[in-house]
Amino acid sequence: MSAESLPLWFDVAAIEKALSRQKAPDAIELRDILDKSMRMESLNQDEIVALMRVDDPVGHERILAVADEVKQKVYGDRMVLSAPLHLSNHCGSECLYCSNRRENELVERKYMTSPEMREAALKLIRQGHKRIFLVSGQLPNADVDYLAEAISILYTLFDGVGEIHSVNVNVGPLESSQYQVLLDAYVGTVLIYQDTYHEASYRAAHVSGPKSNYVKRLVAPDTAFAAGVPDVGMGILLGLGPWQFDLLALAQHVQHLERVYDMGCRTVSLHRMRPAPGSLMDVPYPVSDADYLRCVALVRLALPYAGIILTTKEPAGLWRDGCGAGASQLLTGSVANPYGGWTVAPGQQVPFPLGEDCHVDEVVRFLLEDARHLPSFCAACPRLGRRGEEFLAMVRECGMKGQCGPNSAASFMEFLLHYATPYTRIQGERLLEEKLGRMSLHERGAADRLLKKVRAGCMDEFI
Repeated sequence: MSAESLPLWFDVAAIEKALSRQKAPDAIELRDILDKSMRMESLNQDEIVALMRVDDPVGHERILAVADEVKQKVYGDRMVLSAPLHLSNHCGSECLYCSNRRENELVERKYMTSPEMREAALKLIRQGHKRIFLVSGQLPNADVDYLAEAISILYTLFDGVGEIHSVNVNVGPLESSQYQVLLDAYVGTVLIYQDTYHEASYRAAHVSGPKSNYVKRLVAPDTAFAAGVPDVGMGILLGLGPWQFDLLALAQHVQHLERVYDMGCRTVSLHRMRPAPGSLMDVPYPVSDADYLRCVALVRLALPYAGIILTTKEPAGLWRDGCGAGASQLLTGSVANPYGGWTVAPGQQVPFPLGEDCHVDEVVRFLLEDARHLPSFCAACPRLGRRGEEFLAMVRECGMKGQCGPNSAASFMEFLLHYATPYTRIQGERLLEEKLGRMSLHERGAADRLLKKVRAGCMDEFI
């Protein structure tokens, strides 16, 4: 497809011109760029590239530290935990890196039935989860009614203590009427991952089927916002294209959405491309651990108000460091490859994962002992209907942090009382007391009131 058919906001020439810079910034330029970030101002392409060119360890550490400070200003030090739920791996697209690709005969194909959805979701609720990401293959008809049914089912579940309060959906481009079906089911964030903005890389990986339409994927967030979707999430599959190009294109894309809809994106998911059963593609542009952390930090600095989502499928030390480099949410599993630890016996297929073993207690314990972040299962925003413009206004005014601290403390205490192992509960209460001591007087008062109610047996307490 010719460049003329690309949306007007996508200025490939400007990206390539910015990336032509090879010189690292001097101390003054680096200071000025990071000071701009601390003022919560989005960076332009030239400034992002300047940070990409920093090549000394001290400068790199400064970038990570400032990214964490920006995240602290917006959200505090909490890390929101969510879980993926894979509903189906039937797919009409042939994406060479993906285990769900249409021609792959190595995996067992399945649609979860309604009882299986309930069983898998209850498994997640019994670990303490309140936020779910629904994932499925992309069929030509998009299966929106199937997704809407799943959303409705999940909102009805209760394990005697906890329940799901936010169901987000990872989908391909839809028509306006199809988005309305999801909105009627009260979908949370609609996640539309571009995977890579680099056209040649995109076309080489997505060879046929609905996902092969590169331009339709690019304009899908516009279609969603125009259809009334209040919260759209975006994402990059790091390694599929050149990460430097993808970060600049992502920044361009979000700036366009802010200009037109004053909305930007609710979240940005950053997952690295990884092996999958039946994959026909090696990673075209491998991303090192150091560059992965750089990507997390640069997205935080370029898009200070976005929620940045990492996955525990990354090595533990890496996602831990990512929590201190600007990330604000952690997916206890992976939307990119649900087949963790897969093996293939001759003549057999890899079974479909009926609910991932997310090991939430282990993730929480690691956050407590190593990352020192406050694990959060808070779902106050979806409970209050705080979406779209209202949510973004609070984030832009840095008013979210004042509520995130107390609400996260209350949701974490619920987890400790009802779902944590004894050791995790002891460690969790110690860290919680430490975090309470660092809160402002106003936040501490609100947190103490919420915690008193939770310890008395109340659930889902928030301000």
